Amino acid sequence: MMLILCSGWVVVLASWFVVVLDDNQRAELEQLAASWTAPVGRVARARALLAASCGASNAAIARSLHRHVDTVRAWRKRFAAEGMAALAERPRPLGRPRFTVEDRLEVIAAATAAPPGTDTTWSHRLLAGHLAELGISASQIGRILSGTDLKPHLVRGWLTRPADPEFFDKAAEVCAL
Repeated sequence: MMLILCSGWVVVLASWFVVVLDDNQRAELEQLAASWTAPVGRVARARALLAASCGASNAAIARSLHRHVDTVRAWRKRFAAEGMAALAERPRPLGRPRFTVEDRLEVIAAATAAPPGTDTTWSHRLLAGHLAELGISASQIGRILSGTDLKPHLVRGWLTRPADPEFFDKAAEVCAL
């Protein structure tokens, strides 16, 4: 909350970011707030900005829209910085990182190679350490290997296969099928 001295009176502002609308903005927000076909997020932001322009607090707006007070605070701040462009949707994060086919082939190649020690078997953590330059976590290596039905921790012995320099090209052709 912010206190402002105005003509000898102390005025309490509900937010640092005061929403002041001109006639065009108010008409556009009222039309959007009454819309049944507009995206729900845009309608909620329009209703919040209209309430904020009438002097409602962030907490009161959040209660009426069934949103968190931090969400309303972010909408006010965004409107103060961007104006009507603040109504647009923001891009969302995509989740865990996606790895290329080459990265997956590197994991498969390492899992099918002989482990570094004579008495060791490959574990997800050991493979992640071996392939640290790729930046793939042990849990992601587990997901890659389970997708290919490889279980290097269950292998009791290793065949000595010659290191084929064209392995990745051949494997990519097989995966493309």
